[in-house]
Amino acid sequence: MNKRAGWSLGIGMALGAALGVGFGAAMHDIGAGLALGLGLGAVLGAFKLSQKKRR
Repeated sequence: MNKRAGWSLGIGMALGAALGVGFGAAMHDIGAGLALGLGLGAVLGAFKLSQKKRR
């Protein structure tokens, strides 16, 4: 994995974790919200990385 891939996934997962805490607080289950947010963040980071490779 190159350096750019690591940054994209890291930023995506950090944003996902922040969203996950919000979801978890709303659902009164931080663990489930955090897991959901990290999963979504990883997908977002991978998607952004694939978009950068196409340019």
